[in-house]
Amino acid sequence: MDKAQIARMLEEIGVLLSLKEDSNVYEQRAYENATRALNGLDGDIEQLVKDKKLKGTPGLGPTIIKRIEEAINTGTISFLDELRAQTPAIKLQMLRLPGIGPKKINAIYDHLKVTSMAELEQACKENKVAHLPGFGKKTQDKILEGIDFLSKHTERHRINVAEHEAEQIRAALATLSEVVRLEVAGSLRRRRETVKDIDIVLSVADNADDAIRMKIMDFFTSQPSVATITGKGTTKSSVVLHSGIAVDLRVVTDSHFPYTLHHFTGSREHHIPLRRRAQNMQMTINDYGLFKIVEGKEELVPCQTEADMYAALDMQYVPPELREDMGEIEAATRYALPDLITEHDLQGIIHAHTTYSDGKNTLKEMAEACIERGYSYIGITDHSKAAAYAGGLTLQELEEQWAEIDRLNAEYAGRFRILKGTECDILRDGSLDYDDEILARFDFVIASIHSNFQLSETEQTQRMIRAIENPYVNIIGHPTGRILLERAGYAINLEAVIDAAAEHGVCIEINANPARLDLDWRYVHRARDKGIKVPIGPDAHTLAGLDDMRYGIGVARKGWLRASDVPNTMDAETLLRFFQERRNKKK
Repeated sequence: MDKAQIARMLEEIGVLLSLKEDSNVYEQRAYENATRALNGLDGDIEQLVKDKKLKGTPGLGPTIIKRIEEAINTGTISFLDELRAQTPAIKLQMLRLPGIGPKKINAIYDHLKVTSMAELEQACKENKVAHLPGFGKKTQDKILEGIDFLSKHTERHRINVAEHEAEQIRAALATLSEVVRLEVAGSLRRRRETVKDIDIVLSVADNADDAIRMKIMDFFTSQPSVATITGKGTTKSSVVLHSGIAVDLRVVTDSHFPYTLHHFTGSREHHIPLRRRAQNMQMTINDYGLFKIVEGKEELVPCQTEADMYAALDMQYVPPELREDMGEIEAATRYALPDLITEHDLQGIIHAHTTYSDGKNTLKEMAEACIERGYSYIGITDHSKAAAYAGGLTLQELEEQWAEIDRLNAEYAGRFRILKGTECDILRDGSLDYDDEILARFDFVIASIHSNFQLSETEQTQRMIRAIENPYVNIIGHPTGRILLERAGYAINLEAVIDAAAEHGVCIEINANPARLDLDWRYVHRARDKGIKVPIGPDAHTLAGLDDMRYGIGVARKGWLRASDVPNTMDAETLLRFFQERRNKKK
């Protein structure tokens, strides 16, 4: 049980309390504050609890500390379970609709008595929702859009949620002495942004009997996170976790492991041309092996690893992230796949928020957390003044922040560097929220859209391109504004945006927040080929948010990025020169 998971549980308690008719607003706020406080803590939560270090933390009262301790000791919070059981299912479902909060959910439930999303959709189509107090046709249309969006993404889970669940099970299985090799496979291994289920492949000794296999399956199906067993055998067992994610475990002999791992890593689109290549070489490939056809008979080609399999097909090893039939087969046959970026290549963080705007930690806390993680700089990008909802900075507040940055940089004396940045709002007409005189004083500028999502594709594209044309803009932030599994991005012509960014020497970020992962990996490769540099930024609002860089790395690798394609693999001085040279070139 980690800090992020417990924070989500506390946040859910606060939301469920707000759905109760007799809810206490102060109790709701206590859990909202506790969520922020927990996200702002650094260090391992289990160790903090063990050392009794939570007491006295602002925002964490005695009752909530007990809830945290319960979560660590039992994997759940009984109060949360009670609230879930007491809350009508339709209210829980409506929480997933973008732009509809607890008050509106309660109003719909109380006035229309809907019990399913289908009934809610029908009520919207009959114009009943629009006539509720405080609603109107615009809200009704948004609800219909949300229902349609959810129906297209049902049963999918963000990568961070699936990864957490998979790692818990993988770590537990790894403790068994009978296990030889063990890997999480499927779309999670390929670092897809959302996944439907989790695949795990495990090997035992070639002479292992069914009793050993069944012991492993018994252990797997009895894990605390398992809610339901949907299938159980000696080679495959399937469960559904409390989180709703389905997990399949396959147990094979170790000599079959690489073939099975490769098969269940996928993707289907990658396998089809790979099998075609095998056939052209008088070979066949499946989850049982790679076989050479000799005189009409299949002979196993012994392989210890997946790399051996690709080598047998006279190909460069294809990393899992690239197995999407996006040109990797052709490149691998020419031994022309790129040397993909890794987390170790990163030297600093770009795109992070502090208490100066809507971040939960101070400048120094964010800097110290980066030092602990081995980074040599952080680019602070608090919001501009138009983002009043997020505590956007006035010029006076900017001066105060810059002065503090200067003091801290003097204190660090070269061992760490804080860069002066901003996440500046792109206004409706494409102009920026700060004038050029102020923008010129930043080390770098991220320009992002946070409002007027409803503009047409043409208007939104022109708006973005105008921002790109500003000589002080270095980076475009989260270019589509999407929130995975919650809302689609605004309508925009990304090809035109990428072309404009390439023309004007502007970077486009990969926002590493697992709710965004924007720029989408399908466009990252195009941006790279256009010569655009693609920084990876966590959009961190908490200390824990800094660790989201790993998800951005996954997107970067899926987009074929090398270390040289990512600006924050540079040291601080080189990065600052890079930004300044780009500005000078544009001007």
